Amino acid sequence: MALAWVLRKGRVTTALIGASRPEQVEDCVGALKTLDFSDAELAEIDTYARESDINLWAASAERKGPPRK
Repeated sequence: MALAWVLRKGRVTTALIGASRPEQVEDCVGALKTLDFSDAELAEIDTYARESDINLWAASAERKGPPRK
């Protein structure tokens, strides 16, 4: 669900996955078939994201401090 949710945004061009087995890659490819969410599903996802205080689209330029080496 998370992969499908992030890929539904037009400005997202790449999503990295951490698959270590072929079956995991196949599962991730399956997410491409379910990029449509209902308004109710999106509202529920956003509720959990807000409750967790997650900034969903923080730009890397907004990071404070020097870049990590």
